[in-house]
Amino acid sequence: MLNLIHYPLEMLAKIKEFLRREGKKLLIIFIITFLYYLFVILTALRFNPAPITGPDGRIIPVVLNSLRGVIESTITFYLLIYAVMIPLLQKKNWLHFFLWITGIFLVKFALSYLFDYERVSYSYNVTVLNTRSSGQDHSLMKKLLVDHQFLFYTISYILSYILTLLICFIVSVAIEWNNRVKKQKELEQQKLDAELSAIKYQINPHFLFNSLNFIYSKTVPLSDEVSQAVLLLSDIMRYALGKEEDEQGLVDLEKELEHLKNVIEINQMRFNNRLSILYEENIDRPHTKIMPLILITLVENAFKHGDLLDQENPLTIKINVDYQHLHFYICNKKKAGTKELSTGIGLQNVKKRLQLMYEKSHEFHVKEDDTFYITELTIRFKP
Repeated sequence: MLNLIHYPLEMLAKIKEFLRREGKKLLIIFIITFLYYLFVILTALRFNPAPITGPDGRIIPVVLNSLRGVIESTITFYLLIYAVMIPLLQKKNWLHFFLWITGIFLVKFALSYLFDYERVSYSYNVTVLNTRSSGQDHSLMKKLLVDHQFLFYTISYILSYILTLLICFIVSVAIEWNNRVKKQKELEQQKLDAELSAIKYQINPHFLFNSLNFIYSKTVPLSDEVSQAVLLLSDIMRYALGKEEDEQGLVDLEKELEHLKNVIEINQMRFNNRLSILYEENIDRPHTKIMPLILITLVENAFKHGDLLDQENPLTIKINVDYQHLHFYICNKKKAGTKELSTGIGLQNVKKRLQLMYEKSHEFHVKEDDTFYITELTIRFKP
């Protein structure tokens, strides 16, 4: 019973979210299509100002037929423009671009043919009733009213359909281009803000590394463990403060995982290797690029809030990479008792960076209950 109630509510929520996200696009296409149909109806009434009811009292479905056409064309144009035309235009795949448009248009036209032929035939039947007593040749009249009228209708329909689709496409492309320009400006502003923040809080890396090298040289004769910890810390800071990114802001996955394992190792040294950590990696795609410091942020979050001393419930870190996607999984048992205060800034930053870089090509999920905290990240690679 609960499922019967939950499913419609879930579908309603999805529809509401879709309309919130795509409603403006649908509304613009609907308005353009509505104005086109209104123009056609007003033009037809000007040349044939006949009443909308026939001699038998039946209402000729001009309004209903036009409303159906507006809704049908709005949905068709939306799918054509945003699911086919714009994506293919961005890829510059002109052959598929025209093949898809032609194929979908033929299906759409065939359906409209079936609907509208009945309307034209109805006009013929009404005319036959009005001229039955005149002795006219009804077969000839059918040829004139149905066959010829439908031929003219077909030609005009094709031209007007293409024109309306072209107008909707141009307007939609203009809106998409404007949105991309605005988004690009926002990204540039966010980048400037981030660089400004980095300048404010940046530590001089040369001073830091020189200091660490000095400490390392002094600790080597005293303790191998301490000197090794200093060396690890130096590598960690060098990666975190260095400029490893390429022009797209990505780094080699190998370097990212090396950095992650260094952080795990130095934390093990802090706790005399008592931390319960299960680390697994399966990399089938060499030379993979990834956004830097995403994975380590999730691991550091587990170190901060997880109970890593429970041998029966180890911190589990799994990463699988193939030619289609990267999947990162991390699960930790929560600490018992008083928990450390968390602002959630780290995860918020991860979500924003993932959205800016990967948009719809990633999935990020956080699941938790009273005992465990699970984070999963999937990144789909571009073909």
